[in-house]
Amino acid sequence: MKKIIIVDYDCGNILSLRRGLQEVGYNSEITSNEKKILGSDFVILPGVGAFENAMNLLKKKNLIDTLKEYVQIKKKPIFGICLGMQVFLTKSFEMGEHDGLNFIEGEVVSITKLSKIKNIKVPHISWNEIVLNEKGKDKAKINNEILNKSYYFIHSYLAITKEKEDTLAYAKYFDVNVPSILCHENILGCQFHPEKSGKNGLKFLEKIINYI
Repeated sequence: MKKIIIVDYDCGNILSLRRGLQEVGYNSEITSNEKKILGSDFVILPGVGAFENAMNLLKKKNLIDTLKEYVQIKKKPIFGICLGMQVFLTKSFEMGEHDGLNFIEGEVVSITKLSKIKNIKVPHISWNEIVLNEKGKDKAKINNEILNKSYYFIHSYLAITKEKEDTLAYAKYFDVNVPSILCHENILGCQFHPEKSGKNGLKFLEKIINYI
């Protein structure tokens, strides 16, 4: 059984995520302990709120260097959810310009910047179906059982990868293609909330543990 860690940095739906993992047969531990994170087999970084706050909380708990060692030196798998995925990117333009972890080259930008619709409704709060990016570099890692299913989204910003191949799946929100699953080497993330997405979300959690 894999040793799964959910990173505790006061910024995510930690308990609902843990319950979701339990429902599909995975035990997990909630912690911010450096040794436990570095010694784990699979790390999950949840996230709710604003980009700058998330990075400040990671810094406050001395987790930035820990996560960089885990991902970039030990080359172990990490999975980010919503804001937890967004902080994987190089920088964000949410309420200013802020540096991210730079695990995946790219930028976090507002939905309104990409839409041609005047006064498009944000945040994007809805259930949306995700579809495969046929040009995705690691698309073979995506299990077909989780594609063409609907998941729960709630966000105002998007994670745009520099290399389009790092985006594995999209959802449609009016005229905007929402990057929904990102993957780069040992790094995986989703924009939606699987822990809030019912049976589809549970199936997603069951499958992603073995993606990377």
